[in-house]
Amino acid sequence: MKKEKYKMGKLGKYKFMKKYKMIRKFLPDTRTATLSNLKIMLKLYRSVYLKPDEGTGGHGIYKINRGENSFVLRTGSNSRMFSSLNDLYASIQSILIRDKYVVQEGIELLKHNNRPFDIRVMVQKNGKGTLDVTGIIGRQAKRNKVVTNFHSGGTPLSINTLLKSHLNGESRKQYIQSLERLGKDASTVLGKSYRSKRAFGVDIAIDNKMNPWVLEINTKPDMSIFNTLRNKTMYNRILRYSKIKG
Repeated sequence: MKKEKYKMGKLGKYKFMKKYKMIRKFLPDTRTATLSNLKIMLKLYRSVYLKPDEGTGGHGIYKINRGENSFVLRTGSNSRMFSSLNDLYASIQSILIRDKYVVQEGIELLKHNNRPFDIRVMVQKNGKGTLDVTGIIGRQAKRNKVVTNFHSGGTPLSINTLLKSHLNGESRKQYIQSLERLGKDASTVLGKSYRSKRAFGVDIAIDNKMNPWVLEINTKPDMSIFNTLRNKTMYNRILRYSKIKG
């Protein structure tokens, strides 16, 4: 089997994609999770996420919120408060170093029924080797959880359902099309490095001002989430594309 030209974690993908103007403004600030970077990031942003550089499925993710005179560390549905960032960092330093964590700018996710959600756009190569968007779905976080992932208890929902309380008919339709375009653009850029990959799962966050952000791109995306929808049109299309040989 042909080896990938590059094998990159979250930071490598971020640095590679940042070189391309078409996608740069949609990438949240991402750096190696050192204490000095954490200090800088928490001066710039009210919250940050700590993620394993090569982790998947939402496992091992922490969120840090900056308060007036304290820092709150959240993981799963647990919270711990620290009076200093040094103390917080010391409590998880060994994990951050062992699993090569990155720190990412916290995007305050849009909510549906008071629970945050993000979007997964599935992009796959067709018979001609060009990219098509084959599916788009929302993932709503379990109550009090910091991640939306399906395998961490997140609820898969249709994008129409999640955006109904934020946008009406035609503007919602156009907005969904813009998310699909962003997913395709992001996959086109990363595909310049992962040339042999035939599918990309693009995770997109939407903030309170309706700005989209590309959080991550999976090069081995899970298709089963689309099978949870009652309407199987997308899932069947994704399956059909997955059988196309390169």
